[in-house]
Amino acid sequence: MWSIAEMKNAVEVDKKCAKELFKLNPLDIWRDIDEVTYNGKLYFNPDHHEHMDFLSTSDRVIKILKKHKVKGDIWFGSLEGDNSGEFWGYRFDGKGGMKKLTGELKFIETA
Repeated sequence: MWSIAEMKNAVEVDKKCAKELFKLNPLDIWRDIDEVTYNGKLYFNPDHHEHMDFLSTSDRVIKILKKHKVKGDIWFGSLEGDNSGEFWGYRFDGKGGMKKLTGELKFIETA
């Protein structure tokens, strides 16, 4: 088994947006409305392993997030499995737009 990691999540979701997301609930991600967010941010369950990034498979979720004009970055990375070394994410601009991101790991010398 392999998994991905949520590296950054700065997307805050208000109660109205959370309610709409829960109503959609693609792939039965959330068991109840309280699981849509964690500390006010969109929640990605690490127990879902490589399927944790449901944004990559649900345009309907992205459409709702854009409709509610969320703002912030969400980043994922994989250090094992067939996509080892891949880093990707999403940037929501707070105006209803979103861009996909590609990341890379960088090492620098320290003293």
